[in-house]
Amino acid sequence: MGAKILYDRTNSRRVRRGAFTLAEALLSATVLAVISASATLPFVAGVQQNQEAARLERAVAMGEAMMEEIMGRPFFTPSDRTPSPGPDAGKTRENFDNIDDFHGYAESAGTARNFKNVVIADSSTGGLWRSALVEYVTFPNQSAGDTNSFVRVTVQVFDGTTPLVSFTRIASRED
Repeated sequence: MGAKILYDRTNSRRVRRGAFTLAEALLSATVLAVISASATLPFVAGVQQNQEAARLERAVAMGEAMMEEIMGRPFFTPSDRTPSPGPDAGKTRENFDNIDDFHGYAESAGTARNFKNVVIADSSTGGLWRSALVEYVTFPNQSAGDTNSFVRVTVQVFDGTTPLVSFTRIASRED
């Protein structure tokens, strides 16, 4: 169909109306693209925030699991009541028998392990790893002869080199 031909009464010229010019089509396409991009941006940001929240939730669960594993051990080795931070020679995580055996424990980056010291094969833990620090502490006004009665346990969870969460608890001797 042809466009209507109108006459401009002031200049006595013919004026064509009814079709878009190429410039108008390009301008409208550009405006539509900008609006579409700005409308999808909040959705993309929401998906990223959900992924970060899920990652942080997984890191918290891993940190809590390790803290509970440590706190479930006795304060001293059952046969020896001498404080010795760090694992005894030849021990690995699956046979740690007291709290201070975990002093200095650290998993390799990206290889989180379970309580049996087996690598956790779960894609949600990729890049996450944990470390533990156990330090004997003394509090103000504590009797001078009462040493090695308390330990501060700190568990940190990392994503690569970035610390995500840190947990700290105080444990006391059983007697």
